[in-house]
Amino acid sequence: MVLLVLALGAGVAACGSDSDSGSGEGSEASAVEGVTWQAMNLVTQGAATSLPKGVKPPTLEISDGQASIFAGCNSGSGEATVNEATIDFGPIALTRKSCEQVQNQIEFLVTQVLQGEVKYEVNSDGNLILEKGTDSIVYTKG
Repeated sequence: MVLLVLALGAGVAACGSDSDSGSGEGSEASAVEGVTWQAMNLVTQGAATSLPKGVKPPTLEISDGQASIFAGCNSGSGEATVNEATIDFGPIALTRKSCEQVQNQIEFLVTQVLQGEVKYEVNSDGNLILEKGTDSIVYTKG
């Protein structure tokens, strides 16, 4: 099994940020929507990893109530509602091509995070952090 987890203190620290500025729904939503976000770090069960070299990073773009994603292997779209501190993702329809093991592992984590109600924040570095349970994704503007 290919190990995807490499503990990176910076990624864990970025995901553990407690900056809930309460800046209001309008400003947070406008900071998230209309931007193509590119995954920088993935965190699963508290362990962070950067994407391996040569792997195309997952992306996320939310506009007009729709999320368009590239999950690491497949791409797709679905409904997404940006609220003050959460994003509600509806079912995301993905293409169904087969990929290598690392890409499939990345896609599994991405699709686990991008479903239902997901906590989010845009941190002081301008990165989008999505958290679902013990898993999270740190996106940077692409």
